[in-house]
Amino acid sequence: ARYALGIVANPADGSGIILDQNGNPIHTGKEGWIFILRDHVLYGSQKVTAPNKGLAAGGSNGASPATAAAAPASKSRQRFHHSSFFGGKAVASAGIFLTNEQGRLTHMYPHSGHYRPGEAHMQRALFFFQQHGVELSSFSVDMQQIFKVSRKSAPKDGDGASAAKVDKAKCKRGKNKENNATIENGKHSQINGQGKHAPSPPNTKKSKKTDCLHLMGGLEVACFLAHKAIMIKFGVFHQIHKIRRIPKESRSSVSVIISVVNN
Repeated sequence: ARYALGIVANPADGSGIILDQNGNPIHTGKEGWIFILRDHVLYGSQKVTAPNKGLAAGGSNGASPATAAAAPASKSRQRFHHSSFFGGKAVASAGIFLTNEQGRLTHMYPHSGHYRPGEAHMQRALFFFQQHGVELSSFSVDMQQIFKVSRKSAPKDGDGASAAKVDKAKCKRGKNKENNATIENGKHSQINGQGKHAPSPPNTKKSKKTDCLHLMGGLEVACFLAHKAIMIKFGVFHQIHKIRRIPKESRSSVSVIISVVNN
């Protein structure tokens, strides 16, 4: 129970207020706190990625001094991740939550490299907050994993231009090399098996999850996941996949579609 947190609903607007063990509102700062949900208890703490860099006395990462003092951490604290709460054991949900200076829950991110939260984890977390009287529309949830939002982005060159120009120049140089290719052992040198130099792959990198947020209201997310679960239960997606396998020239026939779906 060392990292157990409390949550109460604001009677004015139904927003969730996250409390520490002393009953004080928690201000997480812009980076947020990691959390897990286990046995109907919410556990949370600041994430520590490097040793000896725990919470400072005055509050780090935007956290208030009261929050820093009440948090179960110290200046000599070792690395602390989602798996640190219960040694990597199974949990109902995991992620990151953000609160403002009044302790009001503003955002929830299903981000955890260890637990890799999915739709079920998100549903459990939302149900937990709803059970405590929190109005789900009062905070936002990141849906980038559900909607498969790409985290790949082209890096910038020294002038701030996109890497597309750099790749285009490389491709042009590759063509010049192809035209000036020498004959080795009586054959043109080949790279891609067709006598042509393959273009260099785009120089892309993965952006941080927090830089690719796809935010939706908590209530909207709960409804979306509930409707998706119902459609899966009744085989709607399975029927859609059957229809997609029908040749395009036959999809205009209603009788053919009904026959395929019913089989």
